[in-house]
Amino acid sequence: MKPPAPEELADKDLEAEGMMFVGDKGKILARFHGENPQILPQAGMRDYAGTKPVPGPMAGGRGWMRGVGVATWIVACKGGKATHGDFLLGGPISDAFNLAAVSLRLGGRKLLFDAANMKITNIPEANSYLVREYREGWDLH
Repeated sequence: MKPPAPEELADKDLEAEGMMFVGDKGKILARFHGENPQILPQAGMRDYAGTKPVPGPMAGGRGWMRGVGVATWIVACKGGKATHGDFLLGGPISDAFNLAAVSLRLGGRKLLFDAANMKITNIPEANSYLVREYREGWDLH
């Protein structure tokens, strides 16, 4: 299920696969693996264009494996400071993606999520998408 194209794209359509992050100041669009990111509105992209990735052994590589990213990752693997891709963030990130899917099923409606209680508070019927009824003989412990 693909969301509607942002109004900043005018007549263009979104690619078949990708990511869109919507914030208070704009949106970030990227391909499925984060390639070719762009900030909307375009003024945000122009402001960001002045910053450049730090060159490193894999500066010509793809995705996060650029510049000092590899060195930071190695330090984290050896018990140093955690990276932004820390496994402890996996749960909240999964929640965010799953809530986005629920929102899309509801026509893109805004959801208010109480993470401590694992409930959507503003649209009670949306909570039915957060649980699964298992067939008899199958359960989770």
